[in-house]
Amino acid sequence: MNGGEIFFWSLFRGFHELGHHGTLYGAPGSIHPAPGCDKCHLRYIPGGRGAIGPEEHLAAEWYWDEVIAHDFVIDCQHQHVFAELAGFYYPDLQKKFVVVPNGVSTEAPKCGMYNVVVGSAKWRDLFIYGRSQFFGTPWERVYGGLIRPVPESDILGIVPWAVDAEKLYTPGDSTPGDYLLYLGRATPYKGLANAILVAAKARLPLVIVPSMELEEHRKDLEGYRPAIEESIQKGNQVTVTILPKNSQHHIVKRELYRRARALVFAVEAHEPFGLTMIEAMATGCPVLGTPMGAVPKIITPGLNGYLGSTVDELAEAAKAVGDLDRQVIRDHSVEHWHYRLAAERYLKLLEE
Repeated sequence: MNGGEIFFWSLFRGFHELGHHGTLYGAPGSIHPAPGCDKCHLRYIPGGRGAIGPEEHLAAEWYWDEVIAHDFVIDCQHQHVFAELAGFYYPDLQKKFVVVPNGVSTEAPKCGMYNVVVGSAKWRDLFIYGRSQFFGTPWERVYGGLIRPVPESDILGIVPWAVDAEKLYTPGDSTPGDYLLYLGRATPYKGLANAILVAAKARLPLVIVPSMELEEHRKDLEGYRPAIEESIQKGNQVTVTILPKNSQHHIVKRELYRRARALVFAVEAHEPFGLTMIEAMATGCPVLGTPMGAVPKIITPGLNGYLGSTVDELAEAAKAVGDLDRQVIRDHSVEHWHYRLAAERYLKLLEE
């Protein structure tokens, strides 16, 4: 699990710890988030990752019947098939469906009225004003800048995403190293080119940890090979680390955060949230980011990282970031982005 999947997995565990029970529907191979609880269930959804469409949902009657039998349904699939079907065929059931956008904001939910929960005020504003996260950026021509606006009345609330700061993302005992870390897809707007330049200008090693789940992600990384080789030829230390596709995934990622001088999150689009930032902060690792999207709401300059609009500004910040107190960063993260806090906020919205 990575990306939004690990957030929703932790969110379910938060519901359990707060005394609520239910069913988590996940891809085959998912791990039970509340083992030992006979009232918390893990069910595998039909099909495989990235290939779950309306035909699979409709073909599995047991799946549909189980889902709509619950008091509340949080639909966090990329395509929101269930909420869409409920809204079209059973509008009287729609009030108990909560839609949580998961991923790039290039599409609005297709079938209203929706109870939409977003992870940041920036995400909400993008939907209300009918803008994608690429609006007004150099990537607007590539990915599109406009989407169908979502009525403000459809947006139930804002609940920031959260991390497991108790078992997964915890501080380490060793002294942090002196390398900068880039972790995420090598999609151009994610800022890998900026991270390479920042590390070179700051004269610090860079560790690149790219997502390799999909073929398009692997192709994106190959597009950066010339820039990586050029940086190395100029005397800069750049390495690429691939995370394992097993239960050690988050353990390896945690160790990389713990030992890094800082995570570089130099995005070039209005990032709706930024889960890797709060994962890093939960381990005590500061973040260097561009002031776009939700980033300024997560990074408090001088406390848990620094903001910079240019490579030069970020490189200067990379030199200063070592003076930040990593325990303060960790404490701030737990206070704001603990998964149980997110679960409490969801329950409050549902009760209202």
